[in-house]
Amino acid sequence: MHARILTLLSLALACVILAGCAAPQAETPTPAPTTLMTTAPVTATTTAPPAMEPGPTVTVPPALAVQVDVQRNPISIYPEITVTFQGGKGQLLTQSVDVRVTRSDGEVRTARIERPGPGETIRTGTSVTLDGTQGTDRVEITVTINGIPYKIYDKLVSSQTRP
Repeated sequence: MHARILTLLSLALACVILAGCAAPQAETPTPAPTTLMTTAPVTATTTAPPAMEPGPTVTVPPALAVQVDVQRNPISIYPEITVTFQGGKGQLLTQSVDVRVTRSDGEVRTARIERPGPGETIRTGTSVTLDGTQGTDRVEITVTINGIPYKIYDKLVSSQTRP
């Protein structure tokens, strides 16, 4: 008799277990899509970067004046910008000539002409050459005379025309 009771209990337990597994599962709720509201459309403006706008230059006192020459090779597929120190009354006190070219592609190139040694002067005809682009590049030249920097040249230089 115990065998029958055990069999009936096992059968009843199996029915309960099967009934729980076969019952339909509750579905997980799907979140509703959310709509984001924007206030205004974003528009892109194209303006020249501030680095391409020439700034003011200064006039060096006549007793300290020096000259530089800026030449561009407009024909080459590799347009180069050459800055040559031409000397002047302030040549003995000129410590350096700093050249900065801001290219139309955003790259900045710099070069410096310095005194060759203590007690010496920058020689007339000393030059530096920097790579430009086939577009319009900005050339800035700052000379340091007697410890004071003077920005003497700041112009846009096009590859189609000489500066």
